[in-house]
Amino acid sequence: MPTPIGKLWQASSIAEPFQQAVKDSIAMRVSAGKRRPKLVGILATRSEPSIAYAEWTRKACDSVGIDFAIWKTWEDSGKGEEVDGAEVKSRDLQDLSLEADVEDLIIAANADSNVNGIMVYYPIFGGRRDTYLQQIVDPRKDVEGLHFSYCWNMYHNVRWLLPSQVGRAPGTYTELDAAVPATASKIADEVPKGFAKSILPCTPLAVVKCMEAMGIYDFSLPYGDRLYGKTVTVINRSEVVGRPLAALLANDGARVFSIDIDSIQEFNKRPDSEPKTHTASAIVLAAREHNAARRLRPHHIVRMCSLTAEECIGRSDVVIGGVPSASYKVRTEWIKEGATCINFSSEKNFEKDVRTRAAQYLPAIGKTTIAMLQRNLVRLLEYRDVLSQ
Repeated sequence: MPTPIGKLWQASSIAEPFQQAVKDSIAMRVSAGKRRPKLVGILATRSEPSIAYAEWTRKACDSVGIDFAIWKTWEDSGKGEEVDGAEVKSRDLQDLSLEADVEDLIIAANADSNVNGIMVYYPIFGGRRDTYLQQIVDPRKDVEGLHFSYCWNMYHNVRWLLPSQVGRAPGTYTELDAAVPATASKIADEVPKGFAKSILPCTPLAVVKCMEAMGIYDFSLPYGDRLYGKTVTVINRSEVVGRPLAALLANDGARVFSIDIDSIQEFNKRPDSEPKTHTASAIVLAAREHNAARRLRPHHIVRMCSLTAEECIGRSDVVIGGVPSASYKVRTEWIKEGATCINFSSEKNFEKDVRTRAAQYLPAIGKTTIAMLQRNLVRLLEYRDVLSQ
């Protein structure tokens, strides 16, 4: 008797309804006499994957009616390069003025009233230098959702805010400031009247939308608890994708194992009452009470985990791979029978026979990520329209 094979998903089919919604929204803007949104993609180095992604972004934007421009830090000679792409990038990164060039382009895009959205093709340098560049993008134009104000909203489960609050400093507002109906966050997906949906990092959001399409979210449960009872392993804890994704899933009720190169952590939704783990100062206790009353504490908690990677994966209903290495593979025998496997890395993190144990498998999410980026662009533009009225 042949071994049953799990369902193979394609990101294009998941992305299609989101792209159509973006296309329809832009068509309505144009028919009302408004400009098409303009997105600028900033290329720092001649990295072949970044250049290919930029061209892919251009095609995706053309298909929905977004004006897309690529701003490069170098001038094309038209004669081609005499060395391969890796050597070109290495040479670019040795140029100490490169960071200043990228910063100049970001600032110029921030100031350009014709530019509605900005994305930068990372990684460039990696680490703190990339983090710095992410934070100087105007949050009102940050389609990637990497500005710290958006990350703060995500970690604290601030799902709705007033358009005037977009990009404001953490702790200066909460959903309660404008009296969101008490039941809104529990029973409804719709944005309360007068509020805007908070911008989220587009790659973690794309994974969530893929999980919804694949039936992992239980829509019979209250909004914000639709992963209750699910266990998920995320193999990657980068600040751009892995950690935000673990937080998003925990905020929706999942038990999440976060596996990184040197440790395993467990993310869970914060309980109403927490056990004391250390003696805090009086000023910390007072600040904690104040912040808890205004929903300013993180919505989830993180603890160190003593399980092995094999044990985490074996207990998980969903396994998500995001390791940027061709040599890293999740062993198929570790996967729980009937689990869902999703890969967001540029490399395949699962073995070829993954579907002999996984009930469904999504090998790439790139097209869904682009759709979330486009949706962020349209939403940011709509929020600015509201403020200009």
